[in-house]
Amino acid sequence: MDKFLQQKYLLPIVIFIFFIVNSIQGNYTELLPDEAYYWVYSQYMNWGFFDHPPLVAVWVKISDFLFNNEMGVRFFSSVSFSLLVYLLWITTDHPKKNRFTWLFLLLIFSTALLNVYGFITTPDTPLLLFFSLFLFAYKKYLTKKNTVSYLLLTLSITGMMYSKYQGVLIVFFMVLSNWKLVKDYKLWLVCLGVIILYIPHLTWQYMNDFPSIRYHLYERASVASYRIEYSLMHFVNAIAILGFTFIIIYKAFFKRIKSTNQYHKGLNYIISGFFIFFLLSSFRGHVQAQWIAPIMLPLILITFEYLLDNQKLIKLFNYLAFVNIIIIIIARIIIANEGIIPVKLEFHGNKEWTLKAKKLTQNTDRVFINSFQNTAIFWFYTKEKPHYQKNFLGRKNQFKFIPGNKTFLSDSVSYFTRTSRDYSEIKMSSGKDSIFISFIKDYTSLFEIKIDLINSDEVIIKNNSKNFIKAILENPYDFDIDFKDIFIEIVFQNKKGNEIYSIPAKIDLSSIKASTKENISLEFYPSVINSLDEYPYLGIGIKTANNMDLVKVSSLHRYIIID
Repeated sequence: MDKFLQQKYLLPIVIFIFFIVNSIQGNYTELLPDEAYYWVYSQYMNWGFFDHPPLVAVWVKISDFLFNNEMGVRFFSSVSFSLLVYLLWITTDHPKKNRFTWLFLLLIFSTALLNVYGFITTPDTPLLLFFSLFLFAYKKYLTKKNTVSYLLLTLSITGMMYSKYQGVLIVFFMVLSNWKLVKDYKLWLVCLGVIILYIPHLTWQYMNDFPSIRYHLYERASVASYRIEYSLMHFVNAIAILGFTFIIIYKAFFKRIKSTNQYHKGLNYIISGFFIFFLLSSFRGHVQAQWIAPIMLPLILITFEYLLDNQKLIKLFNYLAFVNIIIIIIARIIIANEGIIPVKLEFHGNKEWTLKAKKLTQNTDRVFINSFQNTAIFWFYTKEKPHYQKNFLGRKNQFKFIPGNKTFLSDSVSYFTRTSRDYSEIKMSSGKDSIFISFIKDYTSLFEIKIDLINSDEVIIKNNSKNFIKAILENPYDFDIDFKDIFIEIVFQNKKGNEIYSIPAKIDLSSIKASTKENISLEFYPSVINSLDEYPYLGIGIKTANNMDLVKVSSLHRYIIID
């Protein structure tokens, strides 16, 4: 047994076995809704997408070229995970490493979240591959500044930037750990090379008014006031991504945190930098576990070398690692097989509800409201393209750039929502959510219509009296809009932005011509308004005549009530 654990073919044999396991898992596990969303990316390949850079779509496109169904999304992720493991191995140069190949593999395959990226496809999947290449390239650079090391740095940094915008944090924290890097003019050439290779994505951002930057920096939901549970969950996530081995792994990190070795210093800066950056981000809202996923790689490198130098801890690590592995195996079996546990996971039931919905909504156009994930999963499993519309509660997403969603007319529509409507006819399960389907005749999509108040930072409202508000209304469509097709309402919204009530308003126009803006006057008569504390914001809402949902709400304003 000892000879087997030390023999030179152990690493490739185990990597190959896990490649097969990951491929089988990927084939027999239903897609996550987000994976289906990235599959939608791949249907319209471009140099950029609303939420992320394009490399995740490349991963899907390669898989889709080779296979169908789930493997057509995930296959190349199994390949890239195997390459990641090998790159981490060759990055380690500890003199004892060849006698402890089994320990390295145990460390890799017992790290909880890392294993997920062996069979699912998200932007983190290519990011982790190119991060592992970056760690190898940087170590090679520190030992020998040759052409190969500079080219590998250029390739790895470009790959990280094309994978996920977090790549810039990795580079920033590595440079922060070693300011002497700025003195190497060849590294400035590396930066120039990365910028040149990144120009297509920057051009796409510019041509589309920088949608990703606007979303991630300004439009993404943030909390109105600080909640301590967001910061506490960040600490929980830092443990959860590793599993029970976190005891040894973080001990290794803290023991080596003052290392004078330049490479180890860089690893420490990346780990600390990510943790602090996203701890600060928790003051704005919830921080997801995968956002700190990159720290797993430097933690693995640090822990492996630490255990080789402190072999008394290997026995304890083995026990904890085997507990992790048992949990990982059980979890992987559960997510691949619905019904083992009474709780539905995001992996479960998606194929079932989409095929059922396809049958129930035959001979209609399908319109999904606000759930771009459900739209994507329906499209993937039925191979029939639905329409997506975002009302005032929905967030912006890639469907904005997909042809056929801006202008949409239909004689018969199946209207999919995540919340019940008075006219909902069918309810069905979608993973952890519910889906409600309504059937609408003579449907006209007016979700792109725009309305806003004119020069009103604060609005004065009189109770039991006629009120008038000046607004500007824009029709972006290439057809006239008749006001018998829409209703205008004055909307009162709570602080969280998820509850409203509204009162009808009259408009002084009968229609608005195509591609024009009009100044309008809205008349409304509030009988009693006494909810200023509960609903402190006022806006203008638009409903369509054929479904009565608010499709648009203007910017919100404070208001004053006068009796």
